[in-house]
Amino acid sequence: YNSITMENEMKPDALLGSSATLISIDEAKALGYVIPANYKESTVPQLNFYFTDRALEFCVENNLGLRGHTLVWHSQTPSWFFKEEFKSNGAFVSPEVMDARMEFFIRSVMGHVYDQDNGSVLYSWDVVNEYVHANENGWKQVYGEEGLSAGFVKKAFVIADDVLRQYGIRENVSLLYNDFNTYSDFPQILNLVEFINGDGKVCDGVGMQSHLSVDDPHVIKYITAMKKFLEAGLEVHITELDVGNSNDIYQAQYCYDIMKKILELKKEGAAINGITWWGVGDNVSWRPGENALMFTNIDTPKKTYFQVLKAYTDAGFTVGE
Repeated sequence: YNSITMENEMKPDALLGSSATLISIDEAKALGYVIPANYKESTVPQLNFYFTDRALEFCVENNLGLRGHTLVWHSQTPSWFFKEEFKSNGAFVSPEVMDARMEFFIRSVMGHVYDQDNGSVLYSWDVVNEYVHANENGWKQVYGEEGLSAGFVKKAFVIADDVLRQYGIRENVSLLYNDFNTYSDFPQILNLVEFINGDGKVCDGVGMQSHLSVDDPHVIKYITAMKKFLEAGLEVHITELDVGNSNDIYQAQYCYDIMKKILELKKEGAAINGITWWGVGDNVSWRPGENALMFTNIDTPKKTYFQVLKAYTDAGFTVGE
């Protein structure tokens, strides 16, 4: 293991809070926040970087990489962030105001990370999360239904790309579009990424969340979708892997089969640049009762764990102690 993802602590609601704590522009600048030129409001919400900073420190101390998850997501962004005066009961702001708020948020969060020495461990951002599957939400209330040509999604990547270039680290950090059911909905996701990259490549690849079950998807279906992303010149990160099952033996076999195929592609040179299990043990999984992880608890590996290691060695990789 050489990388971690914070499950919730870097999502927008963790940074913004359940209600807005507003500070002046001068106070914000004194804290190192970035106020873009198009930001016309007199206050900004204060950001809580406590857990982000602890994660960065932990990664430095333990020689780990960190994935930034996530900057733009409909599901865990507080409703007040889209409203006038940052009030939950306010009217939705205009697209122009939201553009400025989004830019403030992305630049301030990324800037906070890379303004410190510990920031070098953060090697990948899920810039936008689950747009293709988003239903009614604040982003759509503000911008309307934009389909697979979503201007605000593209702007988010353009801003993130610009931040990395300003810090001179664009070649060291990946910017991803992250989503679930990528094995079924890869045509829509490819169309969205093609739109994002229409004026130059700012989205490096796709995060395949991979909340799987032993009976769906079939390994061939999953690998076919992965190949579509790779053939489009995109890198792939498996970002949230777990496999629900009713029998550890079925899980072990499924995980061996799918991991071996993934690792064979990697061995051939495919740009598969991360595999993240979404938790360590079943006792802390977000899928209670589905036995979806490789360990029963942190001290008790399942048959799946040893079959995954076997997949590595059978694909030609060396597995350390």
